[in-house]
Amino acid sequence: MLKSQVNFDFDTLKKILDCSFDEIYIVNAEGIVVYVNNACEKHYGVKASEIIGKSSEELSKYGLWEPRLSPLVLKTKQRLTIEQTTRTGKKLLTTATPIFDDEGNIEFVIENSRDITETEGLKHELEQSKKLLKRMKEEVKRLRKTELDIPDFICKSKKMESIIFMAKRIAQVDSPVLILGESGTGKGMLAKFIHKNSNRKNGPFITLNCASIPPELFEAELFGYEKGAFTGASEKGKMGLIDLAAEGTLFLDEIGDLPFNVQTKLLHILQEGEYFKIGGREVQKARCRFIAATNRNLREMIKNKTFREDLYYRLSTFEIELPPLRERKEEIIPLAQYFLEKYNKKYHTSRTLGKECLNQFLAYSWPGNVRELENVIERLVVISTKNTINNFDIPFNTIGTSPPDEKPLQLPNSLEQALADFEKELITRAYQQFKSSYKVAKALKISQSKANRLIRKYCSKSLNK
Repeated sequence: MLKSQVNFDFDTLKKILDCSFDEIYIVNAEGIVVYVNNACEKHYGVKASEIIGKSSEELSKYGLWEPRLSPLVLKTKQRLTIEQTTRTGKKLLTTATPIFDDEGNIEFVIENSRDITETEGLKHELEQSKKLLKRMKEEVKRLRKTELDIPDFICKSKKMESIIFMAKRIAQVDSPVLILGESGTGKGMLAKFIHKNSNRKNGPFITLNCASIPPELFEAELFGYEKGAFTGASEKGKMGLIDLAAEGTLFLDEIGDLPFNVQTKLLHILQEGEYFKIGGREVQKARCRFIAATNRNLREMIKNKTFREDLYYRLSTFEIELPPLRERKEEIIPLAQYFLEKYNKKYHTSRTLGKECLNQFLAYSWPGNVRELENVIERLVVISTKNTINNFDIPFNTIGTSPPDEKPLQLPNSLEQALADFEKELITRAYQQFKSSYKVAKALKISQSKANRLIRKYCSKSLNK
């Protein structure tokens, strides 16, 4: 129990109410305003003295606020809450409460009004921010889809078929992958293919080219940093690419160029799944999958002490080596046709590749691999003056001539004929070697019934002997 009770006189009570942030507005049973505090001035732009003593009907003529609440409470005898708009543009959230005497009659109605104009503004800004965020998410989703909208690999060789089969299997697990191969063989595309076929396909695919970042900035890009971590650092800090690739894939291209001091830290991440930001004290979890690629000989670099052996073995849990284009000549023509269609569409042309042109393609060694082939096709589509591109249209500073000891391959009349001839040669040689449809089927990984059918089709003379 309180030892003493404080008694306020009218002036003290009025002083307290006038300091209230919220408006306090009191009318009697006849609807006459008997008190309103100073908050009404900021709400309506008038003094409290101009309101006290007036009825709600009189005040409504001035249009100070709408709708009027106290007449509704006097009529319903219930507490009501509504939003009001004043003539000064303020939005008020008003609650009117009836006060009853001992006989149950309304003696006063007390209205409490809070300015929610700023809140409404913040609410509007929040809604706009939500819409902007949604639009940005949709844009990121669209860009990510465009980035990963890659064509299926054109597989016309046993090597590429086995590689794609392996890549699909590897995609189902989160172990690191190391992709090897010459420049231009499609290592980046294979990395995207693995990501696209994995359970992380809806997550980000972030590429970090290890050869394009100065060594002194590499850790900051990869791990991120806390604010004030070093001179010139952003005051807000920076998110690293490992964090940016969370729930997705981080593709470390040109891993052979990774600074030696960073290799140790990357090894720790791969082994423990955690790291520290530069200048940070909290352990960060690596929630992305790592795929690395290089055209360099990592085993030779290990011998020269420029690449960590333990990092190599940790990265190469699954190792895939893409063969150069010269070792899969069966794919040169299909790839050329694919790129031709792509750039015909891009440049609104209708070019075709003549037989002489395709023979030249088959005879060339393509040191730049698939990337070089694509660049040549784009160039031919643009510079050719005729719809049919012939060998004399080929820029010889880009396409070399055949080696003296290599005869140009002659192209059949159609792709279907080329495939049929290749199938015949393959079945004939296989049957000559194994002498059994069972062994042919096993060697070519086809059913015995199919092997038997193809042997009868192409080796009928041998069977009759």
